[in-house]
Amino acid sequence: MKIKVGNWKIDSNTLVRVEWKKYYPKLIVHEKYEKYVKWTLRALTVIGILLSFLILPYEVGIILTFILFFIGRFFEKTLFEYSVMILQPFSTFEVEYDQWLTNGYFLLNPEIPKENGYLNYFGPAYAEKEYAIKFFKYIKSWNLDEDIDEDNNICISFILEEDSSYSTFLYSNPKRKWINNMFNEYENAMKVEKYGKSQQSTLIQMIYWNNLKISNGMFFTKFLDQQKNNENFFFAPFYIENKQPVLIDELKILKMDYKVKHRKELTKTETEYYYK
Repeated sequence: MKIKVGNWKIDSNTLVRVEWKKYYPKLIVHEKYEKYVKWTLRALTVIGILLSFLILPYEVGIILTFILFFIGRFFEKTLFEYSVMILQPFSTFEVEYDQWLTNGYFLLNPEIPKENGYLNYFGPAYAEKEYAIKFFKYIKSWNLDEDIDEDNNICISFILEEDSSYSTFLYSNPKRKWINNMFNEYENAMKVEKYGKSQQSTLIQMIYWNNLKISNGMFFTKFLDQQKNNENFFFAPFYIENKQPVLIDELKILKMDYKVKHRKELTKTETEYYYK
């Protein structure tokens, strides 16, 4: 369940949830509610005493005492979490979403071997060259401005929609090594102050996508036919001139990974599941 706070939607599972640990349930609560859990335990103790000895018959009181005991144990074993957020830097310029008009492709003749720098190209095609350069440099910053993306820091995915269209997603990989290192460093630094608590790691970042129609013989389908995943290709920006995509080769990034899936195959653990 999501709770709306202002313009934000907060997943209630990040605040309170129950998870099964082997053979028993465990309550996991955000530390901001820690005092409420403690007061609940105290209230259960008082209620148990009053009902057991002052109100109910002895036999019923004993049974109720055991019930309250197990409920109390459930709350005593509560695991408290604290939140740590990392904010992926936003662009320093205004994002013009209507600039991303289509996708650009530069495909080799299938008979030409992919070697000696001859590879297929793919990338977003923008209305203006200046904006294409500016935005792609921002994307390249997700890979620390490197020309080779061996760790898949820049995620590219193609989602085949139910209406004969496809959505292209571009976003920084939430599992980048340096992000995990930062979370681990903070967790180690907070071991004493947050003793006994678990760290809830959250990454805030932008996700960009564009939806395009699929037609027979288009370059998108040819790209999927020719470009096997885990094989090298160049990711580079394009701009539109005389209604045709023009490659900006000097900004290219060597990539090895992309994802393609049907919308119905996505799971809730995948970023693309939530956007269409």
